[in-house]
This record gives sequence, C-alpha cells and structure tokens, in this order.
Amino acid sequence: MGQLYHTTELIGMKDKHITLNKVFQRETHIEVFASLDYHPPKCRHCKGDQIKYDFQKPSKIPCIEIGGFPSLIRLKKRRFQCKFCRKV
Repeated sequence: MGQLYHTTELIGMKDKHITLNKVFQRETHIEVFASLDYHPPKCRHCKGDQIKYDFQKPSKIPCIEIGGFPSLIRLKKRRFQCKFCRKV
C-alpha cells in the first residue's frame, strides 16, 4: 500500500475521498484505477436526504506525465439518488 500512497503524492491528488485501487504501467502510458466515494449531500431539488445509488459511474481522466509517461486515471464516481423525489 506504500506504493499507492507515493503515487498519490507523485500525481498531486489531494482529495481525501479518492481511493487508489491499482496502478499499471503499460507500454505507452500509466493507468491508475481509483474510486471516489463520500457522504451524500442534500438533494439540490427538494433538500431531502440522498442514498447511494447502485453503481459507480466510470470515467477516464487524462492526467500529467509521470516519469516521462502520459498517465490515465480511471475513476469510478459514486452516484446518489434522493429518497423523496427519486432524482439521481
């Protein structure tokens, strides 16, 4: 786990809600697999409580070069659904 911590320092990730899962060095780039998860905020529409939605939406984020290689962060972001108005 020490290597993943040093990877976050190298990339410059300062968000405490991002958890690194795996780091792979490919021939042409470095791939970092991470997930973003935090306590759900209040609903924007009705100000009700939200619950965690079933899945995490994956996204690809190109990032700075790490050690001369371009890097790609594959981040899974948590989605939330309102208990009352059911908006995601």
